[in-house]
Amino acid sequence: MRTLLATLGLSIVALAAGACGSNSNGDTAGDDGGSSGGAGACAQCASTSDCASGESCVQLAGDNYCLPTCSGSCGNGAACTGATGFDGSSAQVCVPTGDCTGGSGSSSGSGSSSGTSSGSGSGGTGSSSGGGSSSGFGTTPTGNVGGNGGTLSRLVFAVVGDTRPPNYDDVSGYPTAIITKIFQDIEAFTPHAPFVLATGDYQFSSAGSGSTASQQLDLYLGARKNYSGVQFPTMGNHECTGATASNCGPGNANGTTPNYNAFLSQMLSPIGQSKPYYSVNVNAADNSWTAKFVFVAANAWDSGQSSWLTSTMAQKTTYTFVVRHESSETTGGPPGLAASDAIINAPGVSYTSLIVGHSHTFGHYGSNPREAIVGNGGAPLSSNSKYYGFALYNQRSDGAIVADMIAYDTLKADSYFHYVVKPDGTLTQ
Repeated sequence: MRTLLATLGLSIVALAAGACGSNSNGDTAGDDGGSSGGAGACAQCASTSDCASGESCVQLAGDNYCLPTCSGSCGNGAACTGATGFDGSSAQVCVPTGDCTGGSGSSSGSGSSSGTSSGSGSGGTGSSSGGGSSSGFGTTPTGNVGGNGGTLSRLVFAVVGDTRPPNYDDVSGYPTAIITKIFQDIEAFTPHAPFVLATGDYQFSSAGSGSTASQQLDLYLGARKNYSGVQFPTMGNHECTGATASNCGPGNANGTTPNYNAFLSQMLSPIGQSKPYYSVNVNAADNSWTAKFVFVAANAWDSGQSSWLTSTMAQKTTYTFVVRHESSETTGGPPGLAASDAIINAPGVSYTSLIVGHSHTFGHYGSNPREAIVGNGGAPLSSNSKYYGFALYNQRSDGAIVADMIAYDTLKADSYFHYVVKPDGTLTQ
């Protein structure tokens, strides 16, 4: 496997001194941390309105932070560097040594859509030089998958990532065209994926009574109609308050926000789910393998979900895919992040792959290369991400799962994302 440790250009400033400000709540794997109230440099932010005067909210090391704008020198421990704003715009800001996380600045990232990647089919593995289109990935499986799971002749599914607009309550800026194209691509691709997983953040709405969550989810679901299969969505931080550390649900700190309620009613109710966490099983038509898909709601964590996840992970299946919004690398995350990590990584528990979003890019983290980031579904791209797209997971004849990132404009696979994993999570070729 090609472990991806691409560096963010704006976050590897090699200076001799200083770390960032006094805020130590950096997030190396997130998209935004909600409002910081203008708390100053290196505070997490959702938009520039959250920052102090003279600062911009920019994407840094996978999250959004307030940093001073600049046109020349920045003083000790920082350099005036080009950065991508929270809304995809360009900005010149003072980037400190080690970025706002205090780390080296290495993170997930993506390459271009060129390169050689492997596709898989029921008869073995084929390759597509230069990326390839929808040929070389095998035939479409037979069978059926609905809201309660199903059976297939071969395990094939797609994954789409974060799809929120650039700004709070930005209905007019919703990336409908991008999301529509991605679902059209999935529908037309060969093999046709019988179901799609989604990694969270389908809207960017204020959590108060004036929330536009329902409007934005209507736009998302309208675009999603271009795909004929079933979709299984994961809850993101924007389905709570927007803050990375937020925790929604009855009895939790942030309660039942309009964003939370809209997610339950518009995206989960149609597939028969009443809670933000759930699992579905997809099994072989000939009983040769079983697979479970476990959807963790780290931003709606409580004792009930903890017990459910422990029990669900204990159930033996050939394949186990855990789908969660935030990466294990996220700092300052929701209470369900560390808690769910402890359960899925407990002795005697195994899983095939952990699929996350939150960062508006795609790739892997070095500490867990079978953790795949798929966050390039329409939200403003991180500076190290080259294009929007979707991931394709494809069962090979030997039982291994081949994962590829497909660019939405060229339908080419990206060698930087490509990995092959055995059912027990062991990486292979």
